[in-house]
Amino acid sequence: NSYVNVTVYDMLGREVKTLVNSTQDAGFKSVVWNAANDYGNPVSAGVYLYQIRAGDFVQTRKMVLLK
Repeated sequence: NSYVNVTVYDMLGREVKTLVNSTQDAGFKSVVWNAANDYGNPVSAGVYLYQIRAGDFVQTRKMVLLK
């Protein structure tokens, strides 16, 4: 068990959406992002960053949103 945080950022480093922010059991998980920000407004197509934090583990990767 570990505290997990998955957040989406734009290329300027601004936080767009927090997808997961809770304690999770160990194992494989899946998260679906509906291409909306924290306020429910749709975001534009482009390149975004997502960051996964779980305990001491931190990983940031790029993703492309196509509409």
